[in-house]
Amino acid sequence: MRALNSVRIASYDGTTSLEHLGEIEITNAAPDYAEAIRQAIEAFGGNARIVSAPHSAGLCLLTEGLTEGLLANRHHMALQAILSADGNMRVIALDCASAPALSDIGGISGLCRSFRIERPGTRLTSLSIYAPADVDETASRVARSLDLPDSDYMLHTDEIRQDVLGDGLLPPPAHEGASTSPVWLISGGGRGVTANCAVELANRTGGSFILLGRSDMTEWPDWLEPETDLKALRSALAKNSTRPGTPKKPVEIDRFARKLLAGAEIASTIKSIETAGAYARYVQADIGDRASLRSTLATLVKEVGAVTGLVHGAGVLSDGLVSTLDLQSFETVFAPKVMGLEIILSCLDKRSLSHIALFSSASAVFGNEGQANYAAANAWLNNVAIQLATSMPDTQVKSFCWGPWHGGMVDDALARMFTERGIGLITRQEGARIFADQLLNSPHDQVRFVVGDEWGDQ
Repeated sequence: MRALNSVRIASYDGTTSLEHLGEIEITNAAPDYAEAIRQAIEAFGGNARIVSAPHSAGLCLLTEGLTEGLLANRHHMALQAILSADGNMRVIALDCASAPALSDIGGISGLCRSFRIERPGTRLTSLSIYAPADVDETASRVARSLDLPDSDYMLHTDEIRQDVLGDGLLPPPAHEGASTSPVWLISGGGRGVTANCAVELANRTGGSFILLGRSDMTEWPDWLEPETDLKALRSALAKNSTRPGTPKKPVEIDRFARKLLAGAEIASTIKSIETAGAYARYVQADIGDRASLRSTLATLVKEVGAVTGLVHGAGVLSDGLVSTLDLQSFETVFAPKVMGLEIILSCLDKRSLSHIALFSSASAVFGNEGQANYAAANAWLNNVAIQLATSMPDTQVKSFCWGPWHGGMVDDALARMFTERGIGLITRQEGARIFADQLLNSPHDQVRFVVGDEWGDQ
């Protein structure tokens, strides 16, 4: 495991001359930014014009990432603009990496990293603007960054930075436990690797655990022997299909078997948390429904107390090559991971939060073939983590950029793919230990972690 650090790599040159870049195009998706950038480029001797889409210049700046509106749509628009550029054109995609509203933050860097993996040789750069000032100041930073080599950069007020991996981290020394009993809210916490982390937290901190998930708690039939293998369970259900109320068709049997296994896993998680001496409650909830979630959480807070720790582990995949990713695929991925976090935070009293943990992905750091949408959503999480840590100095905020786990979203086919690339899988026990160590005990200024093997150069 290594920390992901933001380091200074350059300062802004006030004597920049852009004449040598030739004609520069700027997309008009965000008109105010486009015009300000055009003026800034020309102030430095460059030649720029505003276009509706990349056309014929050697360099095009994309302002799609600076538009208002839903995050999924914004990132899909940026991808479409990148795809529309000629293969020989240098493209620079812009977005904001910090903003007063979380919905105005972007994750374009993750999208660009994945795009470059799928299409080697593409000249694609991302410029993510930190501490955004007025439009003219932002435009000036962009204009003075156009000569940077193709890569991903953060444009801060006084300097340009890049993300780099730090040295390997040892487990931090343990701190004294909290004097009061914590209340943990864990999205996606009933099943999978997030559940392992919840159990480890219960062993470390005790307290109360509210586990949010989409699955229902389907009870295991009395007549059915316990089973953990899906294939074997389907076979057992098929043999008992003559029983009243038992599904008969193969597709119905499969659906019921999956519901049974999900319910059994949730029940096992609750039992493990209670065995650790903590209280656990599973709540089936749609974290995308603001009104419903607000009402649900208000009731739970009355019962168990204010939430003091948030673990956001919810997430789904909708993979595809960049040429095939449609808006729906972005919406599918962004709904639980991005909108879910926004809605959960809006329903909580942030003054009570002592810990926030976000489940990000190494795809945001390295990119990954077929996961440009997922990498973008997780890059957004990383940017949000930095902003929350800055604005909430008394709160431990951590973003875990997980490599592939043994289990979780990694099926047998993905496991073979990672093995072929020489990338080891994180065991559930080790991942949960790392998670609890760093969330509870690491220094406040260590916000982002890459857990697992480095796979950017694979």
